[in-house]
Amino acid sequence: MKKLLIDVNSIVPYYVFGKVNGIGRTTLELIQALAKIDNLPFEVILYSQNMKGIGGRNTGLPFKNCHVYLPHREKIDKLLAKFPLREYLTRYDLMHIPHNFEYVHCPEKCIVTIHDAMFFSYPEQFLNHDFAKENYPKLARKARAIITCSENSKKEIIEYMQIPREKIFVCYWGINHQLFSPKSKSSNKYTGSNPYFLSVSCDIGRKNTISVLKAYEQLLKQAPYHHLVLVWRNPPIEIQEKYISSQFNNKIHFVSNITDEELSQLYASATAMFFPSKYEGFGLPIAESMACGTPVITCDNSSLREVGGDAAIYVEPEDIDSMTQIMAQFENKELDIESLKRNSILQASKFTWETCAHKTIEVYRKCLDL
Repeated sequence: MKKLLIDVNSIVPYYVFGKVNGIGRTTLELIQALAKIDNLPFEVILYSQNMKGIGGRNTGLPFKNCHVYLPHREKIDKLLAKFPLREYLTRYDLMHIPHNFEYVHCPEKCIVTIHDAMFFSYPEQFLNHDFAKENYPKLARKARAIITCSENSKKEIIEYMQIPREKIFVCYWGINHQLFSPKSKSSNKYTGSNPYFLSVSCDIGRKNTISVLKAYEQLLKQAPYHHLVLVWRNPPIEIQEKYISSQFNNKIHFVSNITDEELSQLYASATAMFFPSKYEGFGLPIAESMACGTPVITCDNSSLREVGGDAAIYVEPEDIDSMTQIMAQFENKELDIESLKRNSILQASKFTWETCAHKTIEVYRKCLDL
């Protein structure tokens, strides 16, 4: 039986800190979904590398594991790539790198998941996009296949990285529907029993959270019942100082360090979720919110319509007045909320990790000539 090696280094922070970024989260969901499929036509081995010994074995999944006790650092990885260490230890036939890039000895034996081409189309300096521009295309051109999570990302990978169309496969991310599902609305420690609008995955760059703040600032002139909750890991001090003040009637709340269960309840209890991003490779908060039955206001750019479909309400990223107007319509119950909820749940049902896993297996089979 042929051997598939999956690099799971991106999931390590989950077992160290209890939290992981979007790529680590999707990698973990993918391998968990693969583990639920019977009679895989290949053997799966999970590869990890760090001095703590944390990796695939921590998942408890019924796959073999290979762990290398070396730091996962650029200098070490570059050195390892000069020698067929992973090949010798695992004898793999195909390796999947689900986190955009890795230094490898045999790129022609690899599939790499490139989640987006933002480093070309919407570069942000603080995300080290200069490194991505230089290195991601080199690996992608040599790799056996590319997986990405939206048709928009596929289009941009073709355009910016000159990768043949037939080499790129779209596998939409899924949603954990057991976790993200409709729930009874409940009070919370931020807004009490008051209704609220929600914004998730915030920053002042492409996520464009500042537009949500400005729109709500205008809504406050109408003395609304709704509060605004922002799930924002590290908001700038000047933003906090401006918006956490008496002039905003203590109705704006910055939330961080919450569990997925708490996030799910925040989605489900919100009146609506605002996600006016200027660019996304997929847009998980849209799908997660909709799965909880919460209407979404987002933008018609990059991949966002692929995720939001006909269920989302679309605005321009800088159209503050329209966002305020939509908030007022929710506030005054001028919208058909129940219809928006039904359409949201239906749209979210299109995205499952089971479907993603089966699509990914098709790519594995093709690359392994099975």
